[in-house]
Amino acid sequence: MRLVATLLVRDEVDVVAATIEHHLAQGVELVVVTDNGSVDGTAEVLAGYAAAGVVELIDEPDHTYRQAEWVTRMARRAAEHGADWVIHLDADEFWLPVERSRTLHDVLAEVPPEYDTLLARRTDLVGVRGTWGPWPRRLRWRNLATVSERGTPLAPKVCHRAAPEIGVAQGNHAVTGLTGGLLPSEPFEIHHVPLRSWPQFQRKIANGGSSYAANTELDPEVGWHWRADFERLLAGELERTFHLREPSPADLVAGLRAGTLVRDSWLLRRLQRLHRTAVRPDLLWAVLLGEPGGDRGPEAGADADATDGEAER
Repeated sequence: MRLVATLLVRDEVDVVAATIEHHLAQGVELVVVTDNGSVDGTAEVLAGYAAAGVVELIDEPDHTYRQAEWVTRMARRAAEHGADWVIHLDADEFWLPVERSRTLHDVLAEVPPEYDTLLARRTDLVGVRGTWGPWPRRLRWRNLATVSERGTPLAPKVCHRAAPEIGVAQGNHAVTGLTGGLLPSEPFEIHHVPLRSWPQFQRKIANGGSSYAANTELDPEVGWHWRADFERLLAGELERTFHLREPSPADLVAGLRAGTLVRDSWLLRRLQRLHRTAVRPDLLWAVLLGEPGGDRGPEAGADADATDGEAER
């Protein structure tokens, strides 16, 4: 069984090596990547993985965020590479089986032939407001009640069998071109890390929001959350919004007591272990140290554990 991933990325140097290494360790054999004009060092990281033979790189300089078109192109390329299954990644998404002792490849190899798609739910990993340090060390609390600002659950992402005429919808939430059924169980979950640092988040919203604004063909409801944050950025309100989305120490204690927040250091420990067998240990190590994007903050060497004792009492 051959598993191929796609990845559409722009200016995600602080996370992209970790994304690639994690999914390779989960049984992905190749990542088809579209780099959408990165200027922060992401392109150089991707070139390193392409040289190692685990990334096929497509350059897409257009900044109108035609995600459905570009991901569909990659999904069809995955089929040309002989994929049996395809997963579609964002740089800030880490797919893993609910049964963490297994791999994505293990689970997909056992899916009955009558099913050709499955869905994976996302929950955010968050850090405590006011802490600093490399994001893998800060983001060790999982929000089991992750919702959008409209109060709705995050839309699940799709994984599917490869097909030459596949079509992937904007957002990677659905596909066309398959005739089988949807697996009734959900054996995967996605750990989502959108709030890694204020500089990273500001850059993400500037890039994505301006790209959506430049695409006049999409319904305004498509990417509404990007558009709303872009308006906040233009109004000078985004940094305050970013920090309010992180739990305060008091929020953390309340969330732990209510069961909506749980301590979850699995991703940190996994990335630390992967460093020993990584395709590019130097690039993964840079992520773990918080070096690639220059977003480490004034106390980058700190462990960000200052609130842990209080939160767990």
